[in-house]
Amino acid sequence: MIVSEVYYNAEAQWALNVVLASMILGIALDIKWDDFRAVMRMPKAIIAGLLAQFIALPAVTTGLTLLLELPAGIELGMILVASCPGGSISNFITHLSKGNTALSISMTAVSSAIATVMLPINFVFYSSLNPVANELITTINVDSNGLFISLIWLLAIPLACGFVIKNLWPVPAKLLHNILKRTSLLALFSFIVVAIYQNQDAFLSNFKLIFVTVFAHNIIAMVLGFFAGKYSGLRSRDIKATTIEVGMQNSSLAIVIVFTQFDGQAGMALISAFWGTWHIVSGLVIALVFSRWNDTSKDVK
Repeated sequence: MIVSEVYYNAEAQWALNVVLASMILGIALDIKWDDFRAVMRMPKAIIAGLLAQFIALPAVTTGLTLLLELPAGIELGMILVASCPGGSISNFITHLSKGNTALSISMTAVSSAIATVMLPINFVFYSSLNPVANELITTINVDSNGLFISLIWLLAIPLACGFVIKNLWPVPAKLLHNILKRTSLLALFSFIVVAIYQNQDAFLSNFKLIFVTVFAHNIIAMVLGFFAGKYSGLRSRDIKATTIEVGMQNSSLAIVIVFTQFDGQAGMALISAFWGTWHIVSGLVIALVFSRWNDTSKDVK
């Protein structure tokens, strides 16, 4: 049984918000007009990835929660993570896998922008289909307007600022991007490690349930991304990108939402935090496997 609460220092929330915003800013600082032109040249690949990301994954996740008898916080946390866009580290993992990095960057940019609207819509809709999860939302009394405003600050504004800086001042943008892509990821990882350490009793007592849930959920996300690309007739380099993009959720965004909108609900917090560490491990494993999948085709220029 999941513990009723986890320890969290609310005064440190602003720091987590800054870390997440800096990660999104770092993504945007690597976005060029050419990336959006590439989207226009790769509509099938982009659409396949987005459909898997925002339609298939939340729907399959909700179906899974209805089949399994998991604690309400775990089920709600799974739906929240599934509603999030792809994570920023997916671009790096795609590069390691010898996949289409340009497509990965484009998908991250587009999905992060779309998530400003689609995340609250998907989360509210799919959680309402699960009676247990919906009851928990009602108990917590989530402010849907507050959730939307948080996404504006955490996603839309950093993306817009980064895109403007990149296109007006490309040299400083490159320097800032190189700094943020390292420091923000390190800061987020440190935050997760500290949070798990502070809640080690809760984490260890529920480790088996959390591990099995996240492991299975992550595999499902990877499989959906893979077959979305495969059955859309994409090249193998593009399939690698869709697999990794859908399989590596922006769980850091989920963590922020849990503590700002759900009062640090224990099950949701533990699922989101473990997702944040596990998908890096699974991403590196899939990159190793994919790097051996030879493909002579080239990225779209």
